[in-house]
Amino acid sequence: MPIRSAFRRHLSVRAMRLFTSHRRAPEADRWLGIVLAVIAGSLNAGVFLMMSQYASHMTGHLSQLAGSLVGANLSLVLLSFCVLFLFVAGAALASAMIARGFARHSRLTYYMPLALQGILLAVLATAEFLPQPWEGHLGLGLLAFIMGLQNATITRISGARIRTTHATGLLTDMGIEIGRGLYGRGRDSGDDGYDHARLMLFVQLVAAFVLGGIMGGLGHGAFGWAFAFLPAVVLLGISALTAPRALRAVGQGAA
Repeated sequence: MPIRSAFRRHLSVRAMRLFTSHRRAPEADRWLGIVLAVIAGSLNAGVFLMMSQYASHMTGHLSQLAGSLVGANLSLVLLSFCVLFLFVAGAALASAMIARGFARHSRLTYYMPLALQGILLAVLATAEFLPQPWEGHLGLGLLAFIMGLQNATITRISGARIRTTHATGLLTDMGIEIGRGLYGRGRDSGDDGYDHARLMLFVQLVAAFVLGGIMGGLGHGAFGWAFAFLPAVVLLGISALTAPRALRAVGQGAA
């Protein structure tokens, strides 16, 4: 029994290490993308349930900003501007962290932004204790920052193949692959570019986002912001399993 338990732990640790490994494999990117899509879907559904706003729907916030300027609704102008700014700031921070890791050839390149997301989600879960309207506004702003951080992280990790915080691009890519497949069906020559594996990846990511949305709608409806502790635990758990090996590698390199 101890041997079997140790073997299972070894497999789980190896699986988690795939998520933050410096040398990437398509399978690692796929599983990390699915995990992050579930988290993004849950958080977007939760914040919409509580505030009737989306944290990662930047197209909607740009439209709301423009409409609010026309209608002279300064409070909504400020809200949309802050969400847009924080989303971009989160993406910029993730990109800078990853670029710094690459420059230093660090094995912590992908670990750090994922760990930071977990920490910020744990902070977000405490928004329940803030008075209104600070609870909602700070929760939405922090979540927008986290979504920017997450989307830039998985975009850099996967070489721009995967995005997790919004589904418009995923659905567009699904349509492109379906169109290529339909065009190429029955043709004996010519390369239509159809990639069945890519289509399945997009289908899985969209399904993960929807599943996360269902979980987030139920969880945030029952527990409010405190439900963010669950994705925080997931990301911090991945980080806790991968950090010791990466830190040892850094120490050995320094020595």
